[in-house]
Amino acid sequence: MAFEPKPMLPGDTFDAARRFAEASALKLARLHDPAARAAELATQWAAVLELGWAGTLVPEACGGAEGTLLDLAALAEGAGSAGLALPLAATCAVAPTLLAGQDALLADLAAGRLQPCIVLTGLSAEAGRLSGRAVGVETPPAPSHALVAAGEALYLLDLAGIGFTRHERIDGRLTLDLEVQGVPATLLHADAAALIRRARDLGALLTCVEAVAAMGTLIQQTIGYLLARQQFGAALASFQALRHRVAEMYVAYRNLTGLVQAALAEPSWQNIAFAKLRLGEAGRFVAEQAIQVHGGMGMTEELPASRLARRVLMAEFEYGDRHAQAARLLAA
Repeated sequence: MAFEPKPMLPGDTFDAARRFAEASALKLARLHDPAARAAELATQWAAVLELGWAGTLVPEACGGAEGTLLDLAALAEGAGSAGLALPLAATCAVAPTLLAGQDALLADLAAGRLQPCIVLTGLSAEAGRLSGRAVGVETPPAPSHALVAAGEALYLLDLAGIGFTRHERIDGRLTLDLEVQGVPATLLHADAAALIRRARDLGALLTCVEAVAAMGTLIQQTIGYLLARQQFGAALASFQALRHRVAEMYVAYRNLTGLVQAALAEPSWQNIAFAKLRLGEAGRFVAEQAIQVHGGMGMTEELPASRLARRVLMAEFEYGDRHAQAARLLAA
């Protein structure tokens, strides 16, 4: 019954990202104070920037690695296997896509001087000034700017001097609530609708990659728990009902993996939408079953499976949940 997930994109990139994420998870598991956790995430984010991950998709002429989508997906898969609580999809995929053609900003992004959060809903623009409220925006530990989609336009908002509220999400990721009224911002594109759609889709795809990796590790840990835990003198793994439940988790995981692999091979919006739609269904099922199989242990903060389950659950709501994806597919 032992199980070890096979990566979709094996290699040195995956292995390095997985080791980084595992070390990150071990350090964060020992911290319970929100301020201490935020400080540790800031340290880890500085290490990510030093490694050059933010410049993976940035052209070499702008100081980036000029890598491919698969290069970035390998990083995301390795990081996702241990539930790395840092905004890789937003910074490494969404931001460079939105900044296409903005060479100076791309250079700043690759060098870590530009650390944006991505605001795709909640704000509107009038005469170059932004107003509105954006809630639960995933963010780097110390965001310098916000890339804001307001209607079909794209703006760059300098966050210096602008107040916002920080939170830690249930999966350990940092978010902020931003409220502005008539704040001036720099217009990057007046007609950026296509660019915004593509950036959102790439964010959804990388989120799917992270979630699939987390689900694989979650199933591995669940099976390990059943093999080790004894009840009535026998391992829980010998109980047929639990074996069937794990088999259903595995089938859901493998089906989702196939859809994500198809989207990586041909990243059309339809393939990405199908994968993200299925993530909402399969991810919730696998996360809930894993917690139930672990019993009371599944509710403890220290258990890695508990943290991975929360990450899988939250992944659905990033870049369009299953209802939004279903509506897009039906409309088409």
